[in-house]
Amino acid sequence: MQATVKILGEDYAIECADCDQRRLEDLATALEARLQAFSGDASAMRRLVLTSLGLIDEAQATSAALARARCEIERLTDMLVEAQLEAQTPEPPDT
Repeated sequence: MQATVKILGEDYAIECADCDQRRLEDLATALEARLQAFSGDASAMRRLVLTSLGLIDEAQATSAALARARCEIERLTDMLVEAQLEAQTPEPPDT
């Protein structure tokens, strides 16, 4: 699928999966807000926009992966603490 996003008044057609279209639009919106102060020839601006979209996408993907890793570390830590607490609990005597 091809998504078209508008950044600084220019349309950019980018190939993406259907499920990534909304994400690409959000990235373009964030990028446009950051590029308001830049100007230059169209070719240089096009390269800047496409490179920036890629970098923002990588940064967001990395951030999401780190958040998932933190959750998994917390889950495993909780399991370890529970196992250690269970191991320390003395068995009741047989009567």
